Amino acid sequence: MSFSFHPILLKMLKRACVCVGAIALMHSSVTGQTGATPAPSSEPSLAVPQVPQPVTELATQAPQARRLPTIDLGNQDKHLAIDTLSEYWVDEAGNTTIEQLLSRQSGTALFTPRQYAQRHLIDGKALWIRFDAHITDPRSRWFVELSLATADDVQLYWRNAANQWVLLRAGDAVPRTQWPVLDRFPVFKLSADAQGPTEYYLRVAHARTPFSAPLHIYRDTELTAQREIEHFFLGGYFGLLVLVILVCVGLSMAMRDKTFLQYLVYVVTVGASQAIYTGLAAQYLWPNATYWANAANFFFPGLALVVGMWFVRLVATPRVYLPLVDLMALLLIVIQSINCVLELLHPTVWGFYVLTAMSLATTCIVCAIAWSGWTRREVGVRWLALGFLPIVVGLLPVILRNAGLLGTNFLTQYGLTLGSAIEMPLLLYGLALRASARSEVRARTAGLPTQDALTGLSNMRDLLSHIHGAMTRAKRYNQPYGLILVEMLNYGWFVKEHGREVSDRALVLLGTRLQLVARDVDTAGRIDETHFVLLLEGPCKPSYAAKVAARISASAHRPTDLLPVGASLKLRITCALMPDPQALELGDDANAQLGWLVACSESLPDEPRKSIRTLNF
Repeated sequence: MSFSFHPILLKMLKRACVCVGAIALMHSSVTGQTGATPAPSSEPSLAVPQVPQPVTELATQAPQARRLPTIDLGNQDKHLAIDTLSEYWVDEAGNTTIEQLLSRQSGTALFTPRQYAQRHLIDGKALWIRFDAHITDPRSRWFVELSLATADDVQLYWRNAANQWVLLRAGDAVPRTQWPVLDRFPVFKLSADAQGPTEYYLRVAHARTPFSAPLHIYRDTELTAQREIEHFFLGGYFGLLVLVILVCVGLSMAMRDKTFLQYLVYVVTVGASQAIYTGLAAQYLWPNATYWANAANFFFPGLALVVGMWFVRLVATPRVYLPLVDLMALLLIVIQSINCVLELLHPTVWGFYVLTAMSLATTCIVCAIAWSGWTRREVGVRWLALGFLPIVVGLLPVILRNAGLLGTNFLTQYGLTLGSAIEMPLLLYGLALRASARSEVRARTAGLPTQDALTGLSNMRDLLSHIHGAMTRAKRYNQPYGLILVEMLNYGWFVKEHGREVSDRALVLLGTRLQLVARDVDTAGRIDETHFVLLLEGPCKPSYAAKVAARISASAHRPTDLLPVGASLKLRITCALMPDPQALELGDDANAQLGWLVACSESLPDEPRKSIRTLNF
């Protein structure tokens, strides 16, 4: 029991010592010495007795304010990051004027040294930043920049040569046309009139989102060069966005796929949110709309989340593979849509919290859907899953910054822009692959009346139609045409040894190689299970027909991964120049010509070492 009370007794003893020391201090202040009483004087004293100072006042009296070194802006400097060369103080009430600030900081350490990109929660408050700068060359021009395009209200104070306060304002609360420097970021020109150092006070009011924007001082030439580089890369980003929009319009018309129009809506929404976040929209599109400049900072990112999740549900179809994730995505769309409307009607800090939470939920849902798509081996799905990854990676630093876990840096400012720039071509390529596969299926369906369903070649009806046209032209111009009959001899072996799938694959392979050999004017068709015909449009010479037959025979032995190891196509090729007089005796029509060729091919004796046979040349 004594062991448990020992710390309490020790604390009571310490407090007693503090009280005794305080009493001794008060006694010494009255008597002017410690531990002794003044000796009585024989003459009356004219000195005014000292009044004892209360202990509480002695305890709360702060030391003198610590001054940071003056920032000397010389000719050798071009750019300085001054976060660590400045001090800050948070005005909890948010209504302190510059005169009240000076009176409050007199003799007290009101300001605290600032760190680089230090985070502050100043919703309903005000952040004061103080720094001293001295421009040694009055002919040079220097500017201070607050690197945050969405800052609400930024004010810069300093005293001019007449000892009068100068005020410059920027931020979303001020029309861009009234900014001292029309720019993406709040930028102020520093005073070059003073003979010595100038004390600057920067007041920042920023609602809802954590504030952590760094401070920079630029020479005018360096600031111009910096803006040129930034606008070059931002121009490239928005140029890519416009190009993707035009490609989406063209592909939607060419492939008749509305998915490209849906992707266009998503790209436009993401691009609009980036234009607002980077400050370009407020600078060039609505420089005088102060309310919309502030409301758009929260409305368009939320709208981009809604449209992005809607697009992911359309192209990835999670309702088929991940019904629970799809339900969560649908719930996210509803909640964020309501939050977007409330942002326009009545913006609150809770709307920002909902936006941050929905952003985190979006990353989790998109990662789950992307992983599901990556595991499926569908055409274009993996490219779509890979395309979603950069935007998720770029969104993570923004979420951490909004949560107050990360300060403003390059990734929080431009990570989402870089991610969307990488995402746009990847998604477009994945959508093009999937649309191409779908259009091929639609083309096969549309061509069933004239094409073979398995190989895609002309069917019997369409082939006879082309032969009939070749016969007509041959009679009119006296120019023969050629017919090449190709028979797959080992089709039955494929069926017996490897099954129907491999045998069908062999037929498709043969049809593909016939199309590669044929010219654009020639026609390749399939007349039964194992027989193919290649129509060589006239004028056709015997040497050309023999050359095409040799190319077909050589392609049969070309190695491929579609057939079993060591297997190849075994063909029997018969070629003839048409119309043939014997064939015309059977009938003056395409069916008789084709029947004569098949009958002659079957009547010829088999020659194992000879795969190419000619009938009439």
